[in-house]
Amino acid sequence: MRRHRITAGLLAALALAGTVGMGTTQASAAPAQTPQQVARAQADAPPGWVLRDKYWTRGGCLEAGQEGVQRHHWDEFQCANGWSWVLWTNR
Repeated sequence: MRRHRITAGLLAALALAGTVGMGTTQASAAPAQTPQQVARAQADAPPGWVLRDKYWTRGGCLEAGQEGVQRHHWDEFQCANGWSWVLWTNR
């Protein structure tokens, strides 16, 4: 267990050092969306479907969607690709 913590800590430190060194760090607060961006996101939604979350990988999106089906939170889902994978569900 201790070995996993050390490894995870080292990986996090390397990732932080790499992003700071390259000048690619991001602000901690999410940028505010304009009303046009919000309207576009809602227009991209399938009729009657709900945006659940965004994922970096298709596999993560599919896994979350399938877990929701197994737990009876929704009956159908789809993962749409944009700058990230977006999970849409039918309820």
